[in-house]
Amino acid sequence: MIYIIFPILAIVHLGVLVFGSEIFLLKLFSKIIPILYLIALSVGEGKWKTKAGIWLGIGLVFSLGGDTILAFPAEYFVFGLGSFLIAQVAYSVSFSVGNPVHFLRLIPYILFGAAYYYWLLPGIGGALKIPVAVYVSAICVMGWRSAAREVSSRDRWLGIFGALSFIISDSIIALGQFTTIKLPLHGVWVMATYYLAQFLIYLSQEEEE
Repeated sequence: MIYIIFPILAIVHLGVLVFGSEIFLLKLFSKIIPILYLIALSVGEGKWKTKAGIWLGIGLVFSLGGDTILAFPAEYFVFGLGSFLIAQVAYSVSFSVGNPVHFLRLIPYILFGAAYYYWLLPGIGGALKIPVAVYVSAICVMGWRSAAREVSSRDRWLGIFGALSFIISDSIIALGQFTTIKLPLHGVWVMATYYLAQFLIYLSQEEEE
């Protein structure tokens, strides 16, 4: 059912964004319901019984917190960033449980993160330089840990594509936040890649014991 229900819930919120509803509660609740669904599903499926599943659940809960905070005025951006930072750390731990280090697989993520942060740097306000650097580091580590798992090919690639989708989503946010570049339907692209990321990361843990 997840293959039907989650995409429908995600599409509903994307529709709200496309049609430009100004009803705050509609935008907020349609935004958080897909993640609430994954949290409820993780509890129902007993994922909390495994270490990886516990950390997956923590990541979902703090993602929900970040979604909620970022629905409010821009001055709360750093708090939303902090909530998603905890989510990235939780996903990294979830991907790491019972898996090797594989430092070489970190290299492409370091190169991308450093280059992208350097490019964004002129537009990042002084107070945000360190928080953004920490967050970029965290999401790159999350991407690395998704690629370092020794699990089934299915789960590994779902995790990798989920992590990459998260990186793409956050990169689009950074474009709009710290540069003059803003994609058409900016919010739709952010949320579409974000929901895809959460969906794939969740599915990548289905076979975890």
